[in-house]
Amino acid sequence: MRVKLSRHGNSLGFVVPASVVREEALEAGQEYELEVTADGGIRLSPASRPVWRPDLSIEELLAGLPEEPLRYEDVPEYRPVGRELDW
Repeated sequence: MRVKLSRHGNSLGFVVPASVVREEALEAGQEYELEVTADGGIRLSPASRPVWRPDLSIEELLAGLPEEPLRYEDVPEYRPVGRELDW
């Protein structure tokens, strides 16, 4: 099936035909991963989302975090750049 690229602001896009939307159960607002294949094609796959765990307590979510605030010096391989140099 052929589709035509059209301009959307500074980007390009195409309309997904209704038959594909129905067949693949696509919905507006879904997120996808877009990759260029070795042969120059384009592959579109559903984006994986992190699993939401409503069964975790706030204590479990925060377990392992230090009690005291983190400092830049505590971050591995941190190098200040730009305006951070003036702090």
